[in-house]
Amino acid sequence: MNVTKNRTLVGNAFNITGIIGKSGKSTIAHMIHHCYLGLGIESETGTVTEILKKINDKSYEKKAKDVIMEVYQCDIKEKKVSYIDLDTLIFTNSGKDAEINESWTMKRPFIALPIDKIAIINIDDDQGLDFCNMTVAKTVTYGFNESADIQACYIKLAIDKTQFDLHYKGNFVCHIEIPYFGFYNVYNILATIAYFVSKGYEPVNISQLLSKLPQLTGRFDTFSTESQIRVIVDYARTPEATKSILTSLMAVCGGHVITVVGADGNTPRKTRELLGKNVLSYSKQAIITSDNPRTEEPQSIVYDMIKGSARQNYRLCIDREKAIEIALKMAKPKDVVVILGKGHETKQIVKDKVSFFCDKTTAKYFIRKLDI
Repeated sequence: MNVTKNRTLVGNAFNITGIIGKSGKSTIAHMIHHCYLGLGIESETGTVTEILKKINDKSYEKKAKDVIMEVYQCDIKEKKVSYIDLDTLIFTNSGKDAEINESWTMKRPFIALPIDKIAIINIDDDQGLDFCNMTVAKTVTYGFNESADIQACYIKLAIDKTQFDLHYKGNFVCHIEIPYFGFYNVYNILATIAYFVSKGYEPVNISQLLSKLPQLTGRFDTFSTESQIRVIVDYARTPEATKSILTSLMAVCGGHVITVVGADGNTPRKTRELLGKNVLSYSKQAIITSDNPRTEEPQSIVYDMIKGSARQNYRLCIDREKAIEIALKMAKPKDVVVILGKGHETKQIVKDKVSFFCDKTTAKYFIRKLDI
């Protein structure tokens, strides 16, 4: 499908941005969309497949002109991105384990990006430094590193907010407070600011818009019980994303971290093992359960997750609903129960059966039932 041809059909109407990397893609797209709304500009976000479908709609010319796409490695391998005339490419991170870090795949769009385009790159990631060296496009860098164009300094985390000082090209811009949690969300904020700086906007103005970010459903969706137990529902399902959220929580949690997590069926066993290792390493207690086992036996998936770990701080419970109940019963005041993997999703896939399941709804049901 040739998007360049499609753009000609609609009068070269689009400014297309691709977001590539192991994690952070949908959150950054959400943040960019939020800022465009604040600026009174329409924008469209979605996966490559979703955006291609919309661009093929002839009526699309009358809608948003700024298009933000989440680019996955399969999109690059299947050469969907090769047919897209990207104006801007944002790199988030590469992930650390060899099983999922196919850096050669992510290199392709940066090598192909022309000199008159823009690359937004996280230079705290080793792969990001490589991308800076290989692209001929104009680069805007971000990170915690003092050499980054857009830099975060003096970061302070709390469960309900994150604060830091924003620097641009070594100079203080403003103090930022966002209603989002974690170091990983600081990176997402920096990527968003870098994007708008590359478009000519002042970083302080974008920072003001970001301070009013709405909660993204299923992304660190947090609520508390009357007995002061904090419950967090999040979409994190990869080894890296899981490690990021749990290590950040350990820095601010007043009690223990109790994690409920499963691994998708039809996924690499090595990835499951790494996921389980991170959960057991950064939780006081883990309830290993099922999460869309699909055509596989749930028991084999949970055993893959604990394979090779010497730690014994876990319980196995295939029934996800029961696993959430167990975690809540374990929790004491000031503890945090983290339910990972589904986030905003509301389904459980077992064999060829798809049934309704919502982590947040289930957690709230047991909070009422247990009166905690």
